[in-house]
Amino acid sequence: MKAMKKQILMAACLLLPALPARALDLHGLKPEEVAVWAAPVESGKELAGHRADSGVNPASTMKLITSWSALNLLKPGYRWHTGLWSAAPVRDGALQGDLYWLGAGDPRFNNDSLLNLLYGLRLRGVQRIDGKLVLDKSAFKGVSSAHDFDEDAGRAFTVEPDSHLTNLKVAWLNFYVDAGGARVALDPPLAGVSVNAKLQAGGQGGPNDCSDVRRYVSIANDMRSVTVSGTLPPSCDGVKTFVNVLDHDAFASQDFVALWQALGGAGPKGAGLGRVPAGACELAGHDSQPLTVAISDINKYSNNTMARTLFLTLGKEGGGGEDTRANAEHAVRRMLAANGISDETLVLENGSGLSRRERVSARLMGRVLLNAARGPYASEFLASLPIAGEDGTLRKRFAEQGPRLRMKTGTLKDVKALAGYWLGADGRRLALAVIVNSPRAPEMGKAMDQIVADLIDRFEASK
Repeated sequence: MKAMKKQILMAACLLLPALPARALDLHGLKPEEVAVWAAPVESGKELAGHRADSGVNPASTMKLITSWSALNLLKPGYRWHTGLWSAAPVRDGALQGDLYWLGAGDPRFNNDSLLNLLYGLRLRGVQRIDGKLVLDKSAFKGVSSAHDFDEDAGRAFTVEPDSHLTNLKVAWLNFYVDAGGARVALDPPLAGVSVNAKLQAGGQGGPNDCSDVRRYVSIANDMRSVTVSGTLPPSCDGVKTFVNVLDHDAFASQDFVALWQALGGAGPKGAGLGRVPAGACELAGHDSQPLTVAISDINKYSNNTMARTLFLTLGKEGGGGEDTRANAEHAVRRMLAANGISDETLVLENGSGLSRRERVSARLMGRVLLNAARGPYASEFLASLPIAGEDGTLRKRFAEQGPRLRMKTGTLKDVKALAGYWLGADGRRLALAVIVNSPRAPEMGKAMDQIVADLIDRFEASK
C-alpha cells in the first residue's frame, strides 16, 4: 500500500510544472502583469518560466516570428522583382500605348529603386509614354488589417502594406534657411499635394541644434495639403522630415510621374488600375536587395509597414486560396508545426505586432528563438536584432550589458516586450522573452530591464 501511495505521489509530481531554482524577482510588477521564459540555446533546459504558457499581446516582438518564418520559407537570398511591362511598340522614342507597373510588394522599394527602374526604361529607348500608367496590383489578394488604430490614422507607423509600396508612402519636407529666407520644398514634388508655407528665418540656436525640425515648426497635414508654419534658426538649413500623404495608388503614380519627368521623360497620360495583358513584354525591371536587408530594417527599427508587407509576401509565395493574409497565416502555422512548436496560443492579424488582437505565449516565442539560434540561418536572424547600447531600438538601453545582448523590443498601449539573446563570453547563448501586458506597462520599462539583467546573472551563475 505504501509503495502504491509513493508511486501515485511521484506521478502527481511529474504533472506539476518545473519550478525555477529560485523565485523570480518581478521588480514591482504584479504576477499577472508579466510573462517570462528563458532557456540556454545549447541545452534548451528551462532556466526560468513565469506564466510562460499564457496568451499575451507581444507587440512588435511578433516581428521575430514573421522574420524567422520568412528566412526559412523564402530563404535569405530572396529578392522582390518589380517590372514595367507593355504590349505596345516603341517607335521614335515613344511607347505607343499603356505602360503596366507590376508591383511585387517590395517593402524597401524607395525612390532610388524607382529611379533605377525608370533609368532602365530610358535605356530601352523610351522617352515618352503616350498611354496611361497602369498599376497591376495582383501580387496581393487582400491586405492584412490593424484594427483599433483609427486615432493614429495618417501617422507613418500605420501605413498599410501594398503591392506598390513606394518610399513607405512618405514624402520629405526639405527645409532651407539662407539669404533667401526660410522655405520648404516637397520631395518628390507630387502633383496632388499642395504645400502652404508660413515660415520665417530667425531665432537662436547652435550649429547642431536642429536634430528635430518639428521643435521649430508645426505641420498640419490632411494627406493632400500640407501647411508648415514657424520660425527656423540657421541650424535648420538642409534638414528634413517626412509626411504621410495621399493613398497608395495616387502616391505611387504621382511619384512615378515626378521622377520620370526629372529624368527628362514625357507622359504618361493619366493613371489607372489593370492587369498586364497577354503578350506584353517586360521593358525594365528592378530586383530588391536580399531578404536579409529587409529583415534587418524590420527588426532593428521595428518598421510595421515593412513587416506587414513581408507577412503578405509569405502568403503570396505560399500559394493557396485567394486571401493573401490567410495564406500567410497558414504558412507561419505550417512552419511552427514542422518544427514541433505548438501554435495553441498564437493569434495572428498582420504579423507585425501592430495589433490589439495578436497573441503568443512567452514559451512559443522562446521556442522560436531556440529554433532560430540552432537553425541554418542563425547568423542572419541574430544580425537583424538591435544591439544593446549601439543601434536600433536598443541604442539607448542596456548599456551595462553591452553588445552581447541583442533583443527585439515591443511597445503598444498597455504592452511592453523584449525577446532575444544573451551571448556569453564562453560562447553559450541564452534565449529569453519578457512580455508585460498591463495598463501600467509604460511605467514598467525599468522593471522589465531588471528582469532581463537578473536572467542574465542567473544564466552566468549556472556555469
